[in-house]
Amino acid sequence: MDRSLAQRVGAAAVGMALAACTPTAKPVQEIVSDLDTYVGEKVVVTTKLRSGARCRVDAGGEFKAYCRDCQYCKGPLVVDTGKALPTDVADWPLVLGGTHGGQPIRCEGPLNGVRCRPFDLDRTYVIRGSIEATAPPKLLVSDFWEAR
Repeated sequence: MDRSLAQRVGAAAVGMALAACTPTAKPVQEIVSDLDTYVGEKVVVTTKLRSGARCRVDAGGEFKAYCRDCQYCKGPLVVDTGKALPTDVADWPLVLGGTHGGQPIRCEGPLNGVRCRPFDLDRTYVIRGSIEATAPPKLLVSDFWEAR
């Protein structure tokens, strides 16, 4: 077998091995609807995200969900379930936690200029991590990639 063919076969074998090690991603709605089952477990979910940033009017002010004259906002990235949540579920059904590239996974910035890193809110992602029993529940991110 020539060297280039051997390299291609080897690369294909590595790709198949990696695919076999990655569990199938579940829709985030499945995880959120039964969070108690997944607490402490490693999960792989497919989800869109939204900003969970709260805002304040001045430097010493309290962060609020809604304020008309806000000047600075910060908060978590939150999974977007794509549907209305039952009234007994917090407005943040599952937040993302952790760091990426030495920066916290979060949203912050001036009103009408909030940026969430390292994710783009217009895209769908596959996120691997573990569910932590915090209030609100947290998906501690270990890896992610854009869904295809």
